[in-house]
Amino acid sequence: MTDAPVWITGDAALAQACEPWRQAKVLALDTEFVRTETYFARLGLIQVALDGRCSLIDPLTISDWSPLVAVLEDPAIIKVFHSLSEDAEVLLHSTGARVFPVFDTQIAAALANHDLQMGFARLVDAVFDVQLPKEATRSDWLKRPLDAIQCDYAAADVYWLEKLFNQLAPPLREQGRFDWVIEDSNRAAADSLPTEPADYYLRLRGAWKLKGGRLSALQQLAQWREQEARQQNVNRSRILSDAEIIEIADTMPTDRAALGRLKNLHPRKVRMFADAILDILAQAQSTPRELWPTRVPGPLPVAQAELMRGAKEQLARMAEQLAVPVEVLARRKQLEALVRSGFPQGPYQAPASMLGWRQTLVTEPLLDYLEEQRHATDS
Repeated sequence: MTDAPVWITGDAALAQACEPWRQAKVLALDTEFVRTETYFARLGLIQVALDGRCSLIDPLTISDWSPLVAVLEDPAIIKVFHSLSEDAEVLLHSTGARVFPVFDTQIAAALANHDLQMGFARLVDAVFDVQLPKEATRSDWLKRPLDAIQCDYAAADVYWLEKLFNQLAPPLREQGRFDWVIEDSNRAAADSLPTEPADYYLRLRGAWKLKGGRLSALQQLAQWREQEARQQNVNRSRILSDAEIIEIADTMPTDRAALGRLKNLHPRKVRMFADAILDILAQAQSTPRELWPTRVPGPLPVAQAELMRGAKEQLARMAEQLAVPVEVLARRKQLEALVRSGFPQGPYQAPASMLGWRQTLVTEPLLDYLEEQRHATDS
């Protein structure tokens, strides 16, 4: 990279910068942000590269994001990121843009027979034999002015990101895998958006152990915590940790004293949130059976676990034939959902994430295998 990056400050400069970007077919983008004690990441910088020229957008000076939103949501412009989940989330919160379509070079690398989930610096090293500096990775991106090391680091990210796209895209097109990358990248961007508060209990480890009124309490506690954390813009654990929510729902204390005796609950949180927690528990106790939330699937029973092992062996053979990491074809959670969907009588149904380009190559052969196993068991 020879030219110094161009700084974009203020609404007028952003609108002007977006004019050539609107004509581009591909843009490389990255973000720098700070997220420590807050629920929402605080955006410190947006980097854009087009034809080797890097621009640095100072979000602290922007009040009108509409020109950039039009670029980020333009279906004719491919937006290139690396490991885009957090970028998509912070751009949605800070600018209101749902980035689309996207090309994630981490996903592309895996489909181009590199290791799964390669970090950006490692991928640049593997493809170009260039070692990127790491000094500014964890620096304060909200301070002003940013120092020269930070600016060089930020610009280098999108400079090499654009080069990665130019290197990875042609062979992927030749192999018919370019659209696979776009499909999986768009899904990753959509999956990165915040979970609905009412559904957050499904993400809690150990939730499968609870049922009935206790599961109802878990759902309502997780929903309340999510709403409080967002409203106060604090880390979820400042309200209640996952372990605290599980313990409260499992023990169902009925008064402040019982709540205070819980092993994992900090006394400060008892003082601050006891009334709200006890109200939620009382409400959960009175929730009618027909309104109880859906049970969270637990570990697979023995018979399903055996079927899962066979399906994993089938998947491993497919991955070897396609020369990709097996997790690219289906992750454990997806495969478990497939096995659970029709056991034991069938028919089996694939989750949406196993359709698209996977339908013919991966999903249909797996469905055939599961049906074969079902018929063999019946006979």
